[in-house]
Amino acid sequence: MKKIFISVGEISGDNYASELIKLLPEFEWIGITGPKMRESGCSTVEKLEDISVVGIMEAIPKYLKIKKAFQKAVSELDKGIDLLVVVDFPGFNLKLLEEAKKRGIKTVYFIAPQVWAWGKGRIPKIVKNTDVLISIWPFEKEIYRDYLDSFRFEYVGHPLLDIIKTETEEKDFKEKLRIDREKQIFGLLSGSRESEVKTLLPIMLKSAEIMLRKRSDLHFVIPSTPNTQNIVKQLLSDKNLPVSVITKKDFKNPSYEVMKHSVFSVIASGTATLEASIIGNPFLLVYKVSPVTFFIGKMLVSIKYLGLPNIIADKEVVKELLQKECSPENIADLSIRYLEDRNLYEKTKEELRQVREKLGEKGALLKTARIIKEII
Repeated sequence: MKKIFISVGEISGDNYASELIKLLPEFEWIGITGPKMRESGCSTVEKLEDISVVGIMEAIPKYLKIKKAFQKAVSELDKGIDLLVVVDFPGFNLKLLEEAKKRGIKTVYFIAPQVWAWGKGRIPKIVKNTDVLISIWPFEKEIYRDYLDSFRFEYVGHPLLDIIKTETEEKDFKEKLRIDREKQIFGLLSGSRESEVKTLLPIMLKSAEIMLRKRSDLHFVIPSTPNTQNIVKQLLSDKNLPVSVITKKDFKNPSYEVMKHSVFSVIASGTATLEASIIGNPFLLVYKVSPVTFFIGKMLVSIKYLGLPNIIADKEVVKELLQKECSPENIADLSIRYLEDRNLYEKTKEELRQVREKLGEKGALLKTARIIKEII
């Protein structure tokens, strides 16, 4: 049986990778894994939950864990691997591609790093160490135009269009969580990393307290991942809010259920904002990291917007509250404005529908699975 090493550093990548593993059961899979990949039968060298971070300063405490995970991955390559598949997470995966190339292992980059955001300095390194680059964005081919004779480039469309599925109708969702039928659900999605939740959830909870003074009809729902569950409980322990916390024990995809049934949500910057755009209900994007991380990021990033829906639309479809702007008062004021201004709300819904249209057709994962089968 041929063996594939797969390296993932984000929960969103775990989603995509787990679907790929299910589509290709004839191979033995091993790698840096998330919970869904493990459920799909992938053996684990290191858990992504132990190495995933947002920001440069935030990565320092995890540096030794990340270094150790990399060494474990390389020693696995030495044992004999037929193919290396890496998913995004460039700081780690670009080095791993390099190690695979030294050993003559075939390589696939699925979901290339966002060089259009972080500058194009990484392109030569990606091209040199990648046999096939599988892109999910229609505009990326133009970025790699000068290198198309050096490696294979494939555009497949966005895998989220295949992945996003919900199970419940609003009535059942409310019944299951014992939420009053008259209440309106409001989503608080503070991210899947511990550092994000510790930073953003206290701000979101304070904003919820402010909103309730004007809107007593709101009930807040927080989707939580296994690695953040305890932090969420701790942060809620001294709060007296109408709030439900849901996990995978309650629903297959807690975040998607919250996005679908919430009249409005506040969402941490990242893939979740694109997932919410596909589902289609309006939301605010929030982002807060250490000032040093933000300062360095501002110098490196060459785009107008942080949020994926805004980058795709090339305008601010979703309001972005970054750093100091990400305050309880601002979140509460803007959320109430969306809830009370029907024109603004409907205009945003329509713009989110247009963002979804730009993502292309379904079938990205099936196309990717076929390419991997062909290479190996």
